[in-house]
Amino acid sequence: MADNSEDEGIHFRAIRRGALAIAGGIVFAVGGSWWLLHILGPAANTAQPPAGIPAPRLQPAPQQDSAAYFAEKQRRLNSTGWVDRGAGIAHIPLDEAMRIEAARRQKEVKP
Repeated sequence: MADNSEDEGIHFRAIRRGALAIAGGIVFAVGGSWWLLHILGPAANTAQPPAGIPAPRLQPAPQQDSAAYFAEKQRRLNSTGWVDRGAGIAHIPLDEAMRIEAARRQKEVKP
């Protein structure tokens, strides 16, 4: 005779209890969040600047400064000049640096 002590099948009561526990947790979290926002206000978690320090002023149209910044970077990228003359460090255009490095590596490979 087979031992039928184990109950086979799906335990719908346990599934229902688990689903209700999850739904109850969600309702509790949403309700608690709403209550905290209602009581404390929406900006309760934002730090207020210390007294006497003004808020930062933002540029109304930073496009000109941004364009000038990137134009300067592009000019520097395509020009030569000294980074530190005393240490003998200079900058050269990227294409030229790549050409010099490729030629140097090619010399190293040849016997």
